[in-house]
Amino acid sequence: MTRRPRGSKTGTKARPVKSAKPGRQSGDLDKTLALIRAHPGIRPSEINRLLNRQESDGLRNTLIRRGLVRKEKGGSAMRYYPA
Repeated sequence: MTRRPRGSKTGTKARPVKSAKPGRQSGDLDKTLALIRAHPGIRPSEINRLLNRQESDGLRNTLIRRGLVRKEKGGSAMRYYPA
């Protein structure tokens, strides 16, 4: 099986990225922050499971950038705490 090159060399145009619905992102951020406050030291997999999401890294990074959450690495586990 051969791999085709990706990017502008293939002649395909980049598709615009659709943004999330305005209310959904805010609501998910609130839920994520509430989970971290209720369960200090929560792991990303637990956040994903409780939010019923495949991944939540964008939400977690937004909360960190806003100064509402901090992350700490303990061994091989990443844990999230309210700031």
